[in-house]
Amino acid sequence: MQDSSPLGSSAAGSTGAAPAPEDSDPEENADKGFILSGLLGLLALLTAFTFSLSLNRYEERRAIVVEEANAIGTAEMRVRLLAAPDNARLSQMLQNYARTRLAYGQSTSAEKPALAARSADQRGAIQAATIAALIPDARTSLAVLVSPAINAVLDVGAEREALNDARLPGMIVASLILYNLLTAAMLGYALTGVRARQRPAAAALFVLLTLAIGLILDLDRPQRGTIRVDQTPMKQLVEGFAPVPQAILR
Repeated sequence: MQDSSPLGSSAAGSTGAAPAPEDSDPEENADKGFILSGLLGLLALLTAFTFSLSLNRYEERRAIVVEEANAIGTAEMRVRLLAAPDNARLSQMLQNYARTRLAYGQSTSAEKPALAARSADQRGAIQAATIAALIPDARTSLAVLVSPAINAVLDVGAEREALNDARLPGMIVASLILYNLLTAAMLGYALTGVRARQRPAAAALFVLLTLAIGLILDLDRPQRGTIRVDQTPMKQLVEGFAPVPQAILR
């Protein structure tokens, strides 16, 4: 016997016609999740790669300050073994050069070119004075002791300036920023329906990524942002120089 009750028919029809919740398609959810995972994974990889480049370059800049301070200190000590008046003249030139290099390290980006030019002039003068002083002793052990130390000073100075001028390739920075924006747009497009409640978390994620990019640029531009290369080794060298005796100066 069939149930002809209108209530029963209405309940059955209502149950059969219930709309499926939005975003309930498992295949569609899997596709969106796969795309978002790939985008975010590539973005994380690109950000980590760029940050590693900037951090390594910062460490190289910090290490070369120590290397240059050691090179100048060694050379200044060895030129004191030369005969007067070359010993006093070269010692004074190296001390003045160290002060210029300290100013170079502490200067802003706008001030660096002038100090780099002054450093180049001083390196040329030190080289000429060293050659003139060592000509009489060219075949002695003293020349073998002094010339490598002076050569190290000349080399590390030029290397430090080149390293300071080195920057991340603009294409890498532009690609990182563009990829960040495109990923944010794709994420906003995918977070619809019931996923819209995840948008605040996604926004927080991209705020953190923006801060990471700012940190990368700060590391890549020394003496311009908040992260500075420590100049303590060069400062200690300048402060620790022994005075050139007046008897030698005469």
